[in-house]
Amino acid sequence: MKKGDSRKKTGFTIIEVALVLAIAGLIFLMVFVALPQLQRQQRDSRRRDDILSFLETVKKYQTNNRGALPTGTGDIGGRPTTEPGDKTSWGGFYWGYIGDSFVDPDGSEYSLQVNECRPEEKNRCAYTEPDAMDHVLHIFTKATCNGAEVVESSNPRNVAVFYKLEGAGIYCANT
Repeated sequence: MKKGDSRKKTGFTIIEVALVLAIAGLIFLMVFVALPQLQRQQRDSRRRDDILSFLETVKKYQTNNRGALPTGTGDIGGRPTTEPGDKTSWGGFYWGYIGDSFVDPDGSEYSLQVNECRPEEKNRCAYTEPDAMDHVLHIFTKATCNGAEVVESSNPRNVAVFYKLEGAGIYCANT
């Protein structure tokens, strides 16, 4: 500018524009990285709630059946489409007590893997590490939780359920 020229130039320099774009990019990157983890945590929180609801339903079954648990072991793959003949089995429990809305937050139906606790070392029940996202509730009768492990219980009416969460290890809860 010449001396005495009172007009000022307005606008942003290229450095100011680049700086603002870099800051906006960093904010976008932080949100982009944090959002999937937040979504995983929300789904895992829902799964924990589903397991606690399942255990409350087991207690309801026991109340209606003089403290007895459903019978049998093995896989119950999602809600049966027809009413099973044996109402005292885990399949009958699933059909009569669980309901149609027992689904994982991703929309897949939960299935049940029922086992009786067979202790290994230190009363720990024998089991294979579950896969994440297999949507299987691993149920152990005559068992209780000790942290993220399933151990033998002195009470034959106890039930322990564990589930491999999507983002945070194994969740174990018991009646």
